[in-house]
Amino acid sequence: MLDVTRRSALGALAGALAGPSFFAKMAGAQGAKVLVAALEEDPPIINPAISSAISNYVVGTPVYSGLVWMDRPGQIYPDLAESWDISPDGRVYTFRLRKGVTYHDGAPFTARDVQFSLGQLTAKIHPSAKGAYKALDRIDVVDDYTVQVVMKQPTAAYLNVPTALGPILPRHLWEGTDILKNPLNKRPVGTGPFKLVEYRPGDRFRLVRNEKYHIPGEPAFDELVIRIIPDAASRVAAFEKGDVDCLFPTAVPTTEIQRLKRMPGVALKFAELNGSCWVGNINGRNEPYSDKRVRKALAHAIDRAFIRENVLPGISWLQVGPLPPASPLYNKTLKDYEFDPRKAMALLDEAGFKPKADGTRFDFRFLWTPADIRITKMGEVIARNLSAVGIRPVLQPLERGALNQRGYIGSEYDMIIDSFALGPDPDIGVERLYRSDNILPQPFVNNSAYKNPEVDRLFDDQRVQLEFAKRKEIYDKIQEIIWEDIPVFPVAAYSGPAAVNESYARGAFETYNNNIESFAKAKPAKA
Repeated sequence: MLDVTRRSALGALAGALAGPSFFAKMAGAQGAKVLVAALEEDPPIINPAISSAISNYVVGTPVYSGLVWMDRPGQIYPDLAESWDISPDGRVYTFRLRKGVTYHDGAPFTARDVQFSLGQLTAKIHPSAKGAYKALDRIDVVDDYTVQVVMKQPTAAYLNVPTALGPILPRHLWEGTDILKNPLNKRPVGTGPFKLVEYRPGDRFRLVRNEKYHIPGEPAFDELVIRIIPDAASRVAAFEKGDVDCLFPTAVPTTEIQRLKRMPGVALKFAELNGSCWVGNINGRNEPYSDKRVRKALAHAIDRAFIRENVLPGISWLQVGPLPPASPLYNKTLKDYEFDPRKAMALLDEAGFKPKADGTRFDFRFLWTPADIRITKMGEVIARNLSAVGIRPVLQPLERGALNQRGYIGSEYDMIIDSFALGPDPDIGVERLYRSDNILPQPFVNNSAYKNPEVDRLFDDQRVQLEFAKRKEIYDKIQEIIWEDIPVFPVAAYSGPAAVNESYARGAFETYNNNIESFAKAKPAKA
């Protein structure tokens, strides 16, 4: 792998991939240990406390710290919290915080930052993590380094999802501001292992080592560079040449996985606990998609097996229902909507949408971000499938910011396919997509506008069940109802690998979610 000097020497050869400014900047850091990662798009925001966008986590996680972190098998470890305990009645969570931690601007970290971040940001704004706070009563500051989260009733999932326990933001920079418009959403200041010092849109993020990081000896790298490379072939070429040391999961083209696996020194890191799924949000606000028969017709018309075998080979599997198959709460008794174009056409006829003179029934406005070629290929398959049953596909690829604005916020779509983390607990990853009080003009919530009072009640009923069997029984019923209504279409469950050249760096991508990687524990392979 390349040291900084060798990287700069390759500048002329790799100019088409990175441009001279990248290598010139790298050459200026003589002797520095630099880790370079690649991402496929600019994040629309850099604040994991209020957004679940993948690119937002990628850039935000090295900057911010949470109370805890979770490894790939699901074990919880201390971060800003040194220790914690739960009251016998399961309602009070007491966190004892590290002392002497400072933010990147030098301000001290205290319990009031935790109270503000969890209470005012995560619990109120975050699309998925706020599900852990449905039963929140209050967050108390006991002293500067002790905080208590008090629930109205036991909450089974609270400690299961680290995103509900961070990141922790500096209260002195956020309190009293317009949270969504605060410029720190693009210039984050945290307590994490790296400090963001430069952002060139469409090019790169440059982060430097936090010399005052609260875990001794970490991070081992002096700089972290996250390059923005939209073109899949260019990302892989940069990785092969040694200009990039690791690729995040969404940056790894599915067609290249087997070849990357055979490259000397390259490790592919899979993380199934995250419950990743390609999800098709169906806009149920308007006809014809407000009709359950039409939504079922879509399910029968789309050949998901073909997508799994040809678009996502080796990394995907069937998901029947709203929960990921890796979840212990998954209902294995549900029957799939088999690929059957004749049944799809019969349902469309029954719903009153028979073919017009030109053979079409209605339009299907399909939105996605072309930064991920996998969705583009899924869209090609779906367009052929729907055309075969008389539905006219209107394909609308949009960059992330425009997709969020037109689709998730403006509801100008019939289906959006995106990658969702449905785990590690469905209270966080799944419930957000179906609760009627989570129909909001923002990404990654109940964007299908699904309303079912029984489902809302059952989500509340299961939340207080501390016995697994009772919780499973209720979740089985939730899955039955949602699968019958099918407001959201699970295209395929998957585990996309991150790729890392371990001949240069080790210890990366060991968390439960490869996109939530701080690189604090990554180390050069050779000292």
